[in-house]
Amino acid sequence: MKVGLALPHVGPQATKDNINRIAVGAEDEGLDSLWVAERLLWPVTPQTPYPATEDGSLPTFYQKVFDPLETLTFVAGKTGRIVLGTPVIGMLFHNHVILSKRLATLDIFSEGRSICGVGIGWSKDEYQASNTPFSDRGKRADEFVLLSSA
Repeated sequence: MKVGLALPHVGPQATKDNINRIAVGAEDEGLDSLWVAERLLWPVTPQTPYPATEDGSLPTFYQKVFDPLETLTFVAGKTGRIVLGTPVIGMLFHNHVILSKRLATLDIFSEGRSICGVGIGWSKDEYQASNTPFSDRGKRADEFVLLSSA
């Protein structure tokens, strides 16, 4: 069995010192991986209900979220063995060339310890904030993957 841990990069506990302490401690304790999520914004009145709460609102801890790739790149420099991953990056919020370069940089700095999951997201607010069309996102995601792997 492998054991991973979410880094404290979300909410009031999201600080450089906490991230460093947890990352180094997890590696020292022999854990297998560290994980971070992506959240672009915290809408006051979500256009799309958040599926994990009864009223559809995002929990307030999502008001503070560090960028996942910058967080993992920071952690890559503080650790040497533990795997560093993102469960889901909203691929359509990023330019495929720039995201590919950022992921390649993380992979080089971590010496091959990175894992990246990508998805299309569910929040209309995040699409609107990033000036990305919400419609046809599945088709555009297929194109994104083809362009990124070329």
